[in-house]
Amino acid sequence: MKSLIKIYLFIFFFTLCISGKAQHYQFSQFYAAQTYLNPAFTGANACSRLTMNYRNQWSAIPGGFTTYQVTYDHFVKSINSGIGLQFFNDKAGPGNLKTTQFSALYAYQLQFNKKLAARAGFSAGGVQRSIDYSALVFGDQIARGGAANSVEDVSVIRTTYFDASIGMLFYTSQSWGGFAINHITKPDQSLLTESSKLPGEFKLHGGHKFLLEGDDSQSNKKGAEKNSISVVGNFKIQKKFTQMDIGFYYSKNYFVIGAWYRGIPLQKPYPWYRNNDAIVILVGVSADKINIGYSYDYTVSKLTNISSNGTHEVSLSYQFCNNKKKKKKKSILISCPKF
Repeated sequence: MKSLIKIYLFIFFFTLCISGKAQHYQFSQFYAAQTYLNPAFTGANACSRLTMNYRNQWSAIPGGFTTYQVTYDHFVKSINSGIGLQFFNDKAGPGNLKTTQFSALYAYQLQFNKKLAARAGFSAGGVQRSIDYSALVFGDQIARGGAANSVEDVSVIRTTYFDASIGMLFYTSQSWGGFAINHITKPDQSLLTESSKLPGEFKLHGGHKFLLEGDDSQSNKKGAEKNSISVVGNFKIQKKFTQMDIGFYYSKNYFVIGAWYRGIPLQKPYPWYRNNDAIVILVGVSADKINIGYSYDYTVSKLTNISSNGTHEVSLSYQFCNNKKKKKKKSILISCPKF
């Protein structure tokens, strides 16, 4: 009983730290959730695209931390723009702290010359946060051996607000780099009477694709990923919280494997928190129209002492067009990974 109470208290206070210190929900496969990473990716594949992402974080901990997202985006050639819609849902902890968001996406594409292109995009939509106080365990309940808590009129509390993000992306046939700024409106996300402004989040990402053999056009004819290695990085900062994902993807025919590290080992933004999070391993299949990926986060922080069981993540992307016809265009396609 005591160990169960400790686990629930850990989840509760960790949830408070997430909302109070501005740590943000995320996807390990950040390039499989491109429009969430940066709205400038909207319509980047020059095809209609449906993307689904699911993340089960620290699955062994009671209460669960689950995130899923569904996105549909499309490139409109006549206006040289990408448009899309995005649905996002996140549930954290035993109190069912939920965040649900619907957003509209837009990005404009500009090609400077035969080797360099850029995209600028934004997302905007409504967000609802809620928490079920009846599912939480309070100190007075523990003192009375699990009796009903003393909070009057316990119910689900909700708040809604408008949120928006912007982003830029520059790329060539083998390199890319960009940035995004989330929560530019700094909305009030408080579930109580006092104000709790959501700090802006800045993300900087990029990489380079090294071809290992042959001509890239040969790979396109096969409808498979080129034999290549892509070195990638994604840095983000939100208030005092910073994070770095750095690693690589190896692609051979239809198969992709990847590995990267998340954290900044020498940094300690808070006395109780060292920025040393996880090692991520990925396996995936990348075909002509469909991409399927699975990744596992092996926790390397002190959370391993509580047997978190790591984090599982699945991604699925499907394109509704003929890639072979689209790739005959002279426009530059972004060569970043799909996971």
